[in-house]
Amino acid sequence: MKFASFTIISLLIVHFNAFSQQKIFDEIESSKPIAISDIKTTHLIFDDKIKYLDIGSRYFVTDTVENMVKIKHIGGDFTENEEETKTNITIITQSGDYHSIPLYFKRDITNTTYQLDPQKKSYNVSVKEDHRDMGKYEVCHFSRKAVSNYNIKGNTDLLLAKVSGIFYKGDYISIRVEIKNFSTIDLDIDHFLFRFIKNKRFAQDIVYQERVLRPVLVCNEAERVKGSGGIEVFSFVFDKFTPNNDEKLQIDILEKNGGRSTTITIPRKKLLQPETL
Repeated sequence: MKFASFTIISLLIVHFNAFSQQKIFDEIESSKPIAISDIKTTHLIFDDKIKYLDIGSRYFVTDTVENMVKIKHIGGDFTENEEETKTNITIITQSGDYHSIPLYFKRDITNTTYQLDPQKKSYNVSVKEDHRDMGKYEVCHFSRKAVSNYNIKGNTDLLLAKVSGIFYKGDYISIRVEIKNFSTIDLDIDHFLFRFIKNKRFAQDIVYQERVLRPVLVCNEAERVKGSGGIEVFSFVFDKFTPNNDEKLQIDILEKNGGRSTTITIPRKKLLQPETL
């Protein structure tokens, strides 16, 4: 009789613990965004300490403690700007696991703590990076937040585009581009083109092949700059490079299905004097 009673009590305890664990923790799915409130703090728990963190919107604030990330929305009156209600958070742990998780604002939320299971690959994007590759994410993070060290402008069709920073760290160079749209029509970006061009024009019988520079990482996934004063900031990370003596770097920003475009030209001297992060 005593043994039977003990068995029943043990089963009840196990059932209660399992139920509590299910309610307290929710697994993170990469395909399912996480709701973030302005009146409750959401906690993301990882299997290792946080090495790198970046969040795409200033309306979401974060703090880290060892292997835990705390997230909260600042609240306030919202406009139609998606930056105020939607973003994504990028996290790299000390063990090298890379996570990109979509977030959205919701005041009334039920789940406030999420625990990521590193064994479930469907919930986790694990990137096998060496030390060099990890550096590009650090350059991306710091170059977006660093104080402006240049103001190289290109201005056309009510679009103000400028290079506000050129940065260097280890094996990478980052170029930060800011676009402000003064038109009432949203700007849908087709692509950015980085190419080295010669300082002097050539005669018609001389052939010169331009060198195209391709980024290894782009630190903003936005494809649209809102009209009426909308701003987007892009940081482009490149493998370390230097221009030839007679070259300068031209950045072409082209509109999708439209005729608006703008160009920024960076002199060789400025490319050779980036700020060290």
